[in-house]
Amino acid sequence: MFGRRSPHHAKLGPSVSEVSDARFKRFVRDLEGYERKVSFQRTLDGFLDVYSTWKKTHAEPLKLRLVMLAFELHRLDHEFECELTFDEPTPCAKSSSRT
Repeated sequence: MFGRRSPHHAKLGPSVSEVSDARFKRFVRDLEGYERKVSFQRTLDGFLDVYSTWKKTHAEPLKLRLVMLAFELHRLDHEFECELTFDEPTPCAKSSSRT
């Protein structure tokens, strides 16, 4: 009788393995969140670098890169919004005058 459990004996709490499994799942979820934040920050840094370069040079290939980075930032954080406008630089007065 000592070695057998009665069918009326209720389980008192989670087993060690269930607790370990829950902790591991929480760790993995937290790690994925951290990785997403780090990835977002690195992508944002890259976006700002490319945008700064585009503002200085207006190099055509950078437009596509900016759009791709903006989509990636939105994928990583759905709250990220960016409205890109690629207005052509206005010619400076000195270069347009013939004096």
